[in-house]
Amino acid sequence: MDLNFHQVVKHFGKTKALSGLTLNLAGNKIIGILGRNGAGKSTALQLAAGLLKPSAGNVSVLGEKPFNSLRISANTLLVHEGMTFPPALRLGTILDELERTYPSFDRKLARNLLDHFGIPSDAFHIQLSRGMKNTFNMVAGIASRTPLSMFDEPLNGMDAGVRSDLIQVLLKEYISHPRMILLSGHQLEGVEDLFEEIVILHEGRLLHHENADEFKERFVRISGPCSVVRRAASTEKVLDLHDTLPGMSEAIIMMKPGTALIMSEGNGLKSTSVSLGDAYVALTRKKGGIDRVYTDAADGK
Repeated sequence: MDLNFHQVVKHFGKTKALSGLTLNLAGNKIIGILGRNGAGKSTALQLAAGLLKPSAGNVSVLGEKPFNSLRISANTLLVHEGMTFPPALRLGTILDELERTYPSFDRKLARNLLDHFGIPSDAFHIQLSRGMKNTFNMVAGIASRTPLSMFDEPLNGMDAGVRSDLIQVLLKEYISHPRMILLSGHQLEGVEDLFEEIVILHEGRLLHHENADEFKERFVRISGPCSVVRRAASTEKVLDLHDTLPGMSEAIIMMKPGTALIMSEGNGLKSTSVSLGDAYVALTRKKGGIDRVYTDAADGK
């Protein structure tokens, strides 16, 4: 499986969602697509699924432009919170139609998962709660077993137990039926450990693309006396630095590839790991963070 964006621009009226995105993904992997609201994540996935046509640049899936391609439609599926189905069809009938549409769709798996989550197959999609709709949508996406399976904010509105079970299902399915799985979202708890690669979009462009484990290892949170923290962080890229208590500071730093933070003992400095969610938030935070709002307000700006 290969998915490529080359200088892709997409605008909706005067709003530019993507501004020259170039990104190349290949192989059977679980890849996290991260970014703040408005970064272009959903637009990129819709372009990959062939639901949108780029305003400029090229998108290719399996070497073919996905827009208006029946071949790509049969080999990709984008699951998102806004998915709708014909209101006259019951869930069981929707599964029948998905089986007709996607050659690898596993209807037995889908039925078993719906039973497990307590979703009756004779219900109508429009009648389901938000959490149950998203659960059904994700079950449909997992059971489709398309070579390119994309999930945009798939776990919203679910309770912790359902989230945990679906994450396990996703991993089991990936192991038994490898394919490229793209997961986009903000609620990364329990999901980030699945990522083999991470892609960070920011303001419609590619900000970062790296092996997930190597990416996480480059971030560290340090805390201690202000002067010690600032000295330790002086040789690295500081993403966040703020006071915590009088005379004490905390910083998130991003180290260069292949380097490690060296700390001398007895200076009161402590270091802890940084979650993937905190790392990408720090990487895309505006300079000065929320403290800048209060500083500008105090200065009359």
